[in-house]
Amino acid sequence: MPGSESGNQGVVVRIDPRRCIANAKCTTAAPGIYVLDEETGVAVLENEADATLQQLFAGARACPTQAITIEQFGRRVFPQILTPMFGVDDPDTGSGSN
Repeated sequence: MPGSESGNQGVVVRIDPRRCIANAKCTTAAPGIYVLDEETGVAVLENEADATLQQLFAGARACPTQAITIEQFGRRVFPQILTPMFGVDDPDTGSGSN
C-alpha cells in the first residue's frame, strides 16, 4: 500500500483503499487536502505539499473506518495501536488473565 511523504517533518500518510468507504468526512475536515477519487471513490491526498500537520491529522481523525494512518519517522502515530486488555500474559505475574 503506497504512502505519501508529505514533507511535514518525516510524516507519511497512508490511505487503505480496502477500508475507505467513501464517507468523505476527511474531505470535510481538511478540504483541498483529502479528496475522493472520481473513479474509485477512495480518498486520496491532493496538495500534500501544502498540507499542515493539523490538516493531515484532522482528516485522519475524521475517518470512521480508520483507513488513514499517519507515520512519523517510520513509527505509526495515528491511529494508536492499543494493547489487548484480555487474554494476554501479565508480565508481572507470568500468568494470563483468562
